[in-house]
Amino acid sequence: MGTRRLVARQSSFDQPADDGLIHEDLGPQLNTVFWLLTSLATFFLALRLYCKFLRGRSLWWDDHFLIASWVSLVVSAATTSVCVSLDYGKNLYDMRPENLPKMPFVAVFAGFFSVLAAAWSKTSFALTLLRLSEGWMKAVIWFIMITMNAIMGTAMLFMWIKCQPFAKVWDSSLDGWCIDPNKIVTLFQWSAGWSGAADVILALLPWGILFGMRQSLSNKERLGIALAMSMGVVAGAASFVKLIMLPNLTGDPTDSVAVTIWGAAEGSITIIAASIPVLRVLVRGDENHYAARFDTTDERQLNSTSLEHLDTDGGRSRYKHVNIHGV
Repeated sequence: MGTRRLVARQSSFDQPADDGLIHEDLGPQLNTVFWLLTSLATFFLALRLYCKFLRGRSLWWDDHFLIASWVSLVVSAATTSVCVSLDYGKNLYDMRPENLPKMPFVAVFAGFFSVLAAAWSKTSFALTLLRLSEGWMKAVIWFIMITMNAIMGTAMLFMWIKCQPFAKVWDSSLDGWCIDPNKIVTLFQWSAGWSGAADVILALLPWGILFGMRQSLSNKERLGIALAMSMGVVAGAASFVKLIMLPNLTGDPTDSVAVTIWGAAEGSITIIAASIPVLRVLVRGDENHYAARFDTTDERQLNSTSLEHLDTDGGRSRYKHVNIHGV
């Protein structure tokens, strides 16, 4: 028994050079990239929270959703590392037999939390914009937020219910049935496509919001803030790349490594993009207590004051210095 296990364990290393097969292990690369992205997201989120507390600002719903998104990203990174330890990143013929179906079981959790991290990070950014918008813009943000969560939530649900019995999701040897994989891929493509579109739209909306703050912010400030808040376009690009790659999946674990990396990039980049505007407090002085505060968590002022009211007194009201994100 011990000899058979040793042979199975060494099978991926003792393949003859002329067997005509490709023997690669993308697991270490996946681990490095995934944890690098997670570390960057952790760093920027920590700075965001530090800046909030530095100015004495309490956390609002956008902060809580962003923290929940980060937790989901960390869980996804951890479970992906477990998958790598179970030979994820190798071709099927190089995987140790004892790791099947353990690896696919853990992989379902990794994929679920990766999509959840992306959905909640986008929800956080949408909530931030919701505090500053009004009229048609507020309706657009609500539409994006609801439909994006509905579509991505459906994709997450079908990760678990696509097969009957339930265990066949990760153990294809069981008797039963599964939904046509092509239909599942189509669903995931819709999810990735609308997720990317939501990123782009949410990234462009701040330009319209900031245009109405000409008296409370200088042109340089408005441009810098808008560019920082438009970084969500990069997350949208990650979604679109993932959309293009999905139809190329053949069932071999190595095929999904790139999709996994781009999925991690989507959530981590959105966390970073949502955190950067807050960091302006680290590069500005605080001579004026009310200067350059781009803060959605000043609840009383923003709940009772619209963007139109912010510009009604020619810049004399201190409400004009209430901006987005606590900076």
